[in-house]
Amino acid sequence: MAAVEEVEHRRYERSLNRARVLTLSDGVFAIAMTLLVLELHVPEITVNVRAVDVLRDIRPSLVAFVISFFVIASAWANHRDLFEVIRLTDRNLVWLNLVYLLPLTMIPFGAALLSHYGTDQLSLTIYGGLLLAIALMRLTIWLYATSKPHLLFEPVGEDLRRAGVLLVIVPIAFYIVAIALAQVGSIAADVSLVIYALVPVLYFVTIIFTPPQLRPFLHHPTPGDGAGSGDGTDKN
Repeated sequence: MAAVEEVEHRRYERSLNRARVLTLSDGVFAIAMTLLVLELHVPEITVNVRAVDVLRDIRPSLVAFVISFFVIASAWANHRDLFEVIRLTDRNLVWLNLVYLLPLTMIPFGAALLSHYGTDQLSLTIYGGLLLAIALMRLTIWLYATSKPHLLFEPVGEDLRRAGVLLVIVPIAFYIVAIALAQVGSIAADVSLVIYALVPVLYFVTIIFTPPQLRPFLHHPTPGDGAGSGDGTDKN
């Protein structure tokens, strides 16, 4: 009887393994990054057209590609840091992560809008909405996971929890401002696009210069310290 219960317990653990969540997420990130390049089309050069003119023509596509690549890269780094804190998964966390991936999968679509329509009000608004949705879901996952100490390598204190919230609140504020600016006019729309480009840079700069004691993902025990493999699950 004990052997049967042990088998059932292991089967249940495998069904909610954290590794499956991360594998799916990494695959989505990789595919979204790859799809971005599909918008880069090089026109054929005729006798009267120089290569520099061609590059000038595809500049909106290049700008959209570079911004979106670093947006996805920063989202992946953020997601990685987040799951360095999380040791176990439950069903709610699995679904929150899936909802997080939803707007991320649409970044190539948003990049295509920027590529074709530049600083058009609607394209900037949709793109900003996608970035805002990603940030809000990141915040939701952080708040949910840190409110469940049994899901973490070790409980996160209130100071670290607030620092994690602040790390997401700042980009959210920038995205809201950028979306508002997109509604104003052409010059403001250009500023909106610049904000979208600078937020990933801000994230990486923040991570680089954040003191180690404020990086909660550096404070969980390693597997060798007896915290388990990090791919555990939760029965609740």
